[in-house]
Amino acid sequence: MYRSDDRGDTWTRISGDISRNLNPADIPIMGKKWDPQTTVSWGNATTALSNAVALDESPLLEGLLYVGTDDGLLQVTEDGGKNWRKVESFPGAPANTYVADVEPSPRDSNVVFVVLNDWQRGNYTPYLYRSDDRGRTFKSVVGDLPTRRNDLWSIAQDSVNGNLLFLGSEFALWASVDGGAHWSQFKTGLPTAQIRDITIQKRESDLALGTFGRGFYILDDFSALREVTADSLKSEGQLYPTRLSAFAYEPASYEQAAWMNESTPNPAVGAMMTYSLAGAPSGGAKYVITITDAAGKKVRTIDANQTAGLHRINWDLRGEPPVAPAGGRAGGGGGFGRNRAELVEPGRYTATLGKQMGDTVTPLGKPQSVQVVALPPIVK
Repeated sequence: MYRSDDRGDTWTRISGDISRNLNPADIPIMGKKWDPQTTVSWGNATTALSNAVALDESPLLEGLLYVGTDDGLLQVTEDGGKNWRKVESFPGAPANTYVADVEPSPRDSNVVFVVLNDWQRGNYTPYLYRSDDRGRTFKSVVGDLPTRRNDLWSIAQDSVNGNLLFLGSEFALWASVDGGAHWSQFKTGLPTAQIRDITIQKRESDLALGTFGRGFYILDDFSALREVTADSLKSEGQLYPTRLSAFAYEPASYEQAAWMNESTPNPAVGAMMTYSLAGAPSGGAKYVITITDAAGKKVRTIDANQTAGLHRINWDLRGEPPVAPAGGRAGGGGGFGRNRAELVEPGRYTATLGKQMGDTVTPLGKPQSVQVVALPPIVK
């Protein structure tokens, strides 16, 4: 391992060989060791062995480094490379299993997560470990993850809620709100993909995913997941906190990709709200989200999803759509001629999840505040 203090202009070695230094010719392939003169081509039919493949430094303690190798070692230094401590095995994992990811906690310098992957030997069992003593001892936090063909690649811990974990597997993204005891798969908007890397953008609470061959994906503002618990998911309905503020502005009426490259739509203008439902309503009722202003006056009623699960919906920061005249359609919306109201005035609004029966709406869970602000002017 090498270190640079001038952005890569010069490098200083801070370790010796931190792998097992295995000889590929001594590793059985298809159950036997092969003579180098046979048809097995070490340069073409096999991959390089005994490499450092995972690296990270604690964001809380300079010099606390974790390095994982493809031959099953975790190397730890607490003094920037002067001394190294070797971890050679993990409970329940086969020997020499590939260390796919190391994740020092952004909340506790003593905590580190390690992901192992044994796909090269046809073993697709998930292996995920947590250490609370800088890699001296480990416990599995696989929890209730499916164990069939669900090998793992990447892990990230939220810096605000330590129980919120994101996990990348061969085919999906998973999340846990209880530190790894239980896991739920993300499905909506994310294709079947190998999630090779996960990064959290702290300022916006965005989750960025790097996949193998499927591009990269961003989950905008996952902060609501910090409030999700087993109890909230069991309740009939729960609305979770939104971002502190939402900018009100008229979006452009067209989109164009730069240099004719592929593009993706911008996030919707407004306040994205996250809520959970235990099940569908009964007896002719329906779930709605009601928006009121600072004086308690109703501004908008939005129909919610009516099925069990965790859902998101966007309030476009407008009041109730105008009623279209007979034989025509309503105007408004800044001259676009669409059936929508004008943007609401800047200020504090309240969103409440409720169950509507006729004209009566019964609130569910806690109301949440939405601060609407005008888009700051461009300073030239």
